Amino acid sequence: MEKINYKYTFLTLFFLMVFTLLALLIFSFKISNENDINTLSSNSIKEKMFIKEKEFLSKIDSYISTLEAISHNSFLKEYISKSEKKEALEQLLVTIQRTLPEAIQIRVLDMEGMEKIRVNRVSLGRLKEKNFSQIVPSNELQDKSNRDYFHKFKDLEAYEVGFSKIDLEIEQEKIVIPKQTSLRLGTVVNDNQGRKSAILIININMTEFFEEFEKNVLYDVMLIDKKGKFILHSNKKYGILSNTFDTFLFKDAFANENTSLALRYDEYSSDTFYSKKLKQLTNGQDLRLVLGLKYHELASSKEKDRDLTYLIFILLVLLLLPLIIYFSKAPDNLKNKLKTQMITDNLTNLSNKEGLLYEYQNNKSLDKIVIVVQIDNFLKVANAYGYKVANQLLKSITKFLEEYQYRNRFLELYKLDRDSFAFIYSFENRSLLKKDLERLYKDVENEEYVIRNNFKILVECTVSSSSIEPSTNISRKLEEAEIALETAHYKRSDIYIYNKNDRRAELNKDNIRLATKVKKAIENDDVLVYFQPIYNNKTKKIEKYETLARLKYEDEIIYPNSFLSISKDIKKYKKVTKAIVKKSFEYFEHLDSEFSINLSAEDISSKEMINYIYKMITEYKVGDKLVIEIVESEAIENYDEFLKFIKDVKSLGCKIAIDDFGSGYSNYQYIINLNEYIDYLKIDGTLIRDIHTNRKTQLLVGTLKFLCDNLGIKTIAEYIENEEIFEYVKSMGINYSQGYYIGKPHEEIIDNIEVS
Repeated sequence: MEKINYKYTFLTLFFLMVFTLLALLIFSFKISNENDINTLSSNSIKEKMFIKEKEFLSKIDSYISTLEAISHNSFLKEYISKSEKKEALEQLLVTIQRTLPEAIQIRVLDMEGMEKIRVNRVSLGRLKEKNFSQIVPSNELQDKSNRDYFHKFKDLEAYEVGFSKIDLEIEQEKIVIPKQTSLRLGTVVNDNQGRKSAILIININMTEFFEEFEKNVLYDVMLIDKKGKFILHSNKKYGILSNTFDTFLFKDAFANENTSLALRYDEYSSDTFYSKKLKQLTNGQDLRLVLGLKYHELASSKEKDRDLTYLIFILLVLLLLPLIIYFSKAPDNLKNKLKTQMITDNLTNLSNKEGLLYEYQNNKSLDKIVIVVQIDNFLKVANAYGYKVANQLLKSITKFLEEYQYRNRFLELYKLDRDSFAFIYSFENRSLLKKDLERLYKDVENEEYVIRNNFKILVECTVSSSSIEPSTNISRKLEEAEIALETAHYKRSDIYIYNKNDRRAELNKDNIRLATKVKKAIENDDVLVYFQPIYNNKTKKIEKYETLARLKYEDEIIYPNSFLSISKDIKKYKKVTKAIVKKSFEYFEHLDSEFSINLSAEDISSKEMINYIYKMITEYKVGDKLVIEIVESEAIENYDEFLKFIKDVKSLGCKIAIDDFGSGYSNYQYIINLNEYIDYLKIDGTLIRDIHTNRKTQLLVGTLKFLCDNLGIKTIAEYIENEEIFEYVKSMGINYSQGYYIGKPHEEIIDNIEVS
């Protein structure tokens, strides 16, 4: 029966192949008889020209905007005025160069033509497929005073943008090999005294730049100069990089058909081409964008299509033999495939935990240990952006970790659970192991993982290692590494090596002891309320307070980060919330100050809790001064009930704030959907603590503030820890500030704080 099935399978495949070949032949002859391109009208060419010109100049404008932005940057000003902030300026130029796909250089020259800073794009990898940014050492910087573009840019007015000729890239007075075309955008930058002090230049690889515009089925896309030379051409046989640059001209391509008129007028149309002068590129070359009909290519393509058909026929016939051989081995292939699937992670194609144990089941190496890398914020990314993005992140992380394989002492890489990886590591000594673990941790956390649309994500990770004791049992080593990972999370350590004397049982004992303290403090009503002031950046007054919880056990004060999760585990969390609500309402009942309480998704999902809150608001009449701060908004399961709660408390006069926005669980869509009910948005401290120095967080917070301003939501910046952060937050126009610089939490409100 099995042979009969194979026979029918082979016959079916044969006939399918015959019909496929027949279809390909019919398709090939149909292509050869298609109408010629001369049916296209000149209007179509003109419309296409308009699109190409707009795209071309729009992209040039983006580089101009970037150049202007850099020229006004404070780091550049500090450098050319005081020779300070050089490293910051270099890192800024590296960041900008990475965002400009065709920029091969960004340079700062002094007014004598000497390079002061140069950032190069460097291609690495066996196929030069990876691009990196390189800050050129000072001893390799060059004198450009003899270059034409330097003299042109030197004579510009301050912040006026100029263009060089499109020519071949030259370094050390020699043409760069392989050849590259360059267009240089330059501007003169004044120092703080208004003197011309530097020239800022961006080099664009015009071949790469032009690739985006040159692809077109119906037209050749060209860029020519005033002499009719092809600077760039969609056909690689022509253009400045080719050997025909000086010999094959515009007139040769179109048999002198009106080409002289096209070079004379700003815009010209003939039966075979359409040209338009690019007036914005005033670089002395009198550049024109040209579209030409592909008559000769389409005519010759008929014969090529016929040849291609015969080639395909031959290739398909030759493919029949290996196909028959392949299907004869189908049962074995299927068996191997199922086995591979069992030991392979489907997402990353790495061997999984079963694969690790299978591959090392008979390995007797005593010097092998296991290192585990866990991505701690994987769930946060998944909750914020969805699992598709989270899975793309895992693929990007996999690609990064694969570069560690067989480098130094790292051996095979495996995918363990949903968010963790494992390395087999060749152990030499403890000192080297610690250095390698630290380097691995830093590299993983500092890498910017690129997701779709060039979106970049930083991850948080924990690295653990099995013990360094000799053992032939990799299964036991893996178990030790996973126990070490659990211990690291409990101890909040970034890196942890398994220690047989530091058992997980001891950690559980600590949890039990802490649970006892929390339980007694709650049962004895030793729940304390503290109040942290919130400062109005405009009125320069303390206008509101956030209510914070503390527990007191004997002489010890226990903070929320220690007792909240424990209180939920021992089912005492509701008692804590009720105590905070009652005590804060009593405190503010007769005070004329706005105050806030924090409610979690668990609070809002509990009918008992929300009924208690309604009752307390009515009893103490604090609705008009109460702000409810909602945390863990992404954990809301019943959106309708959640929305009803918000509407109900708003009807009682309360205000709504979204807490810790930007901490990893936040969602912009959530803010947009509820904007009519939200009064305040509190920007998490992770975005504020370095906002005065971190350009990325500045952009993110600026975007967030722009959104809130347009939605009528007031912003509160948390974690204001010093004067620099405070001044920067005020300069951004954020409405309120909160943090230790404003005031620490106290058991009594303080309204006479002096804030400079």
